[in-house]
Amino acid sequence: MARAVEWDQESHEVIGWISAQICVDLGSALTLFMNAEPEHFNKIPRQNVAGPAQGRCAQLDALCQRINAGFYLPDPTRQMIGAERLVAWMDAQGEDIKRGTPGRWQLNAAVVSPMMTSGTHKGRRRVQKNNKSLLGKLISPLFA
Repeated sequence: MARAVEWDQESHEVIGWISAQICVDLGSALTLFMNAEPEHFNKIPRQNVAGPAQGRCAQLDALCQRINAGFYLPDPTRQMIGAERLVAWMDAQGEDIKRGTPGRWQLNAAVVSPMMTSGTHKGRRRVQKNNKSLLGKLISPLFA
């Protein structure tokens, strides 16, 4: 769902809800981020963003913070759609930093690197086992 949602004025609540879900993988989150076309607003100061675009920018702020914090885990079975856009974004981000004009949204290269390559990466989701006994279900949160 995160990969297919359209960024428009009426979808900000849905996008906010989707981006807050722990089950969203890194590839889907980056696809959602890039589908918002952040390059249009990246160089505009926060106070100069026009009224209708403020909601989009606020959602991009939250999404960027979650991505950089590692909220979304990479899933090797779900690569990002349009990874070449992410590579171009990261190259432009590096050039902007060299020039001393960083944009509003700076993605952490270490966090997003698994989506920039087509090879395998170490990020994997933990498989949950449902075959615990009642006692195991009660005690396991104490040792997690």
